[in-house]
Amino acid sequence: MSSTLWERVRCPDCLGTLAPEAGAWRCGACAARYGGAEVPCLIGAKSSLNASEVATQDSVSDLYEGVRYNRDYSRAYHRHTLDQLVSIAAPRGEVLDDGCGPGLFMEYLRDHAHRMDRYVGIDVSSGMIAKASGRRARGAGDREVLLQADSCRLPFADASFDTVFVRGLLHHLPDPGAGMREVARVLRPGGSAVVLEPNKTIISAAPRFFARKGKHFDEDHKNFRARYIRDLVAASLRVDATHFYGYLAYPLLGYPDVASFDKLLPLGKLAPALMAIDDNLARLPAVRSLGWGVIFLATKPAS
Repeated sequence: MSSTLWERVRCPDCLGTLAPEAGAWRCGACAARYGGAEVPCLIGAKSSLNASEVATQDSVSDLYEGVRYNRDYSRAYHRHTLDQLVSIAAPRGEVLDDGCGPGLFMEYLRDHAHRMDRYVGIDVSSGMIAKASGRRARGAGDREVLLQADSCRLPFADASFDTVFVRGLLHHLPDPGAGMREVARVLRPGGSAVVLEPNKTIISAAPRFFARKGKHFDEDHKNFRARYIRDLVAASLRVDATHFYGYLAYPLLGYPDVASFDKLLPLGKLAPALMAIDDNLARLPAVRSLGWGVIFLATKPAS
């Protein structure tokens, strides 16, 4: 890890400066110690984690790797969603992927050669962060950094990042408001935050209710309406734009680990047309807010 980044890494309990000590890291303020070899674990004693939610994410990391991001049509769909994310706000400067999961976004940014100084991905799940570590480029050095950390207590100094991506994270957190306040804290003035979340509508509510009974979902798994998510973001940042997405392609292509339709439909052939239909529906005022997902672009005011 470069000295420039290390100077901005902090103790998650007190935001004190960390220093290497006998193969670990020690906080100079509260004396807390943190370990980790390939991926440092910076989860402090003050974190209030939902243990069952973390365990759920650990257990489904294999399904994400082996099914969700492995089938060609599903992988293409998620990359199409990432295309929309970076078209809304291009990654620039120091980039934080808050809730990086198995590292698909890190891989995507590398493949598309986005100009940025550094990618930092954090996730609380050891299963997810292990999968992300497997996607990290050989010889990436400090251009691609992964940390196991709590999104409600980010281990970074104030104003550390130029761009923060928050992808499908808030509904997993025990305190989504705390998660957004942390995003605002580590974002530099004038920096951009891109927040993507599922959108609860009359169309998506029932399928998600029944899906919650599966092994992908903890009892505390949340389902927010777009207005609620916007209010969470607006409490800490200035909301500049709203983009709804996901209509037919979202349930049919995106989540074969939750519900698979490829035995009923030739999804490999239909995928391009389904994604094109979704893009067109997102432009229609009468139906756009019924998207299964919503993306908010927000900015931290310069003053």
